[in-house]
Formats: sequence, structure tokens, C-alpha cells
Amino acid sequence: MRKICLLSCTLFLVNISLSAHADTSISLMKTDGYEIGLQISSYKYEEEVDGEFFMSNEGNKFGLVGNATNTIGYNSYLVTEFRIASGDVDYTGSGTKSGNFDRLWELRITGGQDYEREGYVISPYTGLGVRSLFNDLRGTTSTGAVGYRRDSEYWYLPVGVTHRFRISADSRISTNLEYDYLIRGAQKTYLSDADPGYDDLVNEQKDGYGLRLSSAHETSSLSVGLFYNYWNIADSESETTIYYGIPTGTGTEPKNETNEFGVQILCRF
Repeated sequence: MRKICLLSCTLFLVNISLSAHADTSISLMKTDGYEIGLQISSYKYEEEVDGEFFMSNEGNKFGLVGNATNTIGYNSYLVTEFRIASGDVDYTGSGTKSGNFDRLWELRITGGQDYEREGYVISPYTGLGVRSLFNDLRGTTSTGAVGYRRDSEYWYLPVGVTHRFRISADSRISTNLEYDYLIRGAQKTYLSDADPGYDDLVNEQKDGYGLRLSSAHETSSLSVGLFYNYWNIADSESETTIYYGIPTGTGTEPKNETNEFGVQILCRF
């Protein structure tokens, strides 16, 4: 409830700012320019083994986002986007442990085409994205289990569509729906943090997808809206675990889901 109230209050205050900075006109088409701003989100990552809950990380993230748009040819465009967000998450699994550092960064390049219709514009696009997540669980949980660091990296193909329509001469609504096809994922687990005798483990992830949904109220100078990001990644490939140079078994990164819901404000130039 506290997270929902925080997001609602932030959106209310930002809308006041948005109204105060409204410009005289805004195009429905993509135009050359830049956006930079802030995000706050509620984040939950959860793993399961054989259909049963295994572990989760949950908390709030605060981030910086930005993009640059370049129009090319007739109603075509390229967009370069970045995002970095971090926060402390609470672990639940082999006991509990709070205050664990979690950092996410993302870089994307997409290209698309504007198709103008009567009263609205539809913009399909595709491109390439990379997402990297670092999670630090070093220390001990409430049951004495020893934690370790993890690095996760996804390379993916975004395929999406944006719908924009005018609500006044100086403002519009922009809604985006996207499917992300996982090209390749890699999970590095620093087992040596728990026991220096272990080699660190790297598991390849080949099967998974993501979904994105966002909607924003925009003027020529400001944008404010909500976003939802989702990932569903299947069990990874199994790799041999090594302890003091001796194979001891195999390790697999379990099936996992990520849900993130947030609000963002962007200044537009």
C-alpha cells in the first residue's frame, strides 16, 4: 500500500508540473530531440524450481533514463535509449536478508516508421537491446545461509508499436506495447563468495521473453506517465560446478520472472 501511495503522490505532483510547463503545440509525429528524466518503481524478481517457489528479491528502484531521437527519410526514425536504476531489495528464500544492493542498466537502439491516420499516429518499431542486472547477496541470511553476488545479462530483440493521439493543441497521449524476444542470456554466479574453493559459474539462458507497457501524457517540454516491465526466463543450460579443481555436479539458473511497475517524468528538448 505504501508503494502505491508513493507512486500516486509522485504522479499527482508531476502532473501539476506538466500543466505548468505546457507549450503552445505538439506534433503527433516523431521529431528530432532528446528526453532525460527520473523513474521510481516497485520491483520483484522471483525464481521457481519444479513449479515451487525458490527465492525472491523485492524492493523499490530509483533510476535515470534518457533517449535521443533522429528522424531519417520520410517519417522514419532511430531512437537510442539508456536506463540505469538501483535500490536495496529484500531477499526471501533460504531464510531472509534485507538491504541487498541491486543495480540495473539497459541500452537500446530501435528504428521505426510513423503512419499518420485521421486523429492519431501508429508507429511500429524494432531494434536491439541489452539489459544487465547486478545483485549483491553477500553475507548471511536469517537461517545462516551464505549469500553471493550475481550478474545477469540479456540480449534481446524488441518488437513494439506506439499509439499517439492529441487531447489538446499542446498535449497528447502516447501509449506503447512491446514484446522482447530473448536472443541470449548469461547468468554469472559468484560461488567463490560463499566458499573460495568453488569456481564461479556461468549459465547460458536461451529461452525467454519480455513484455513492456507504458502510457504517458506529453507536451513539447515534459512527459509524465506509468510503465510496466515483465520478464519470463526459462531454466538455463546446466554447467559443471568445480570445487578445488574437481567436478562436483551441475548448476542451473532456475526459471524466473521479473515484474516492475513505476512512474517516470522526462524533460523534452
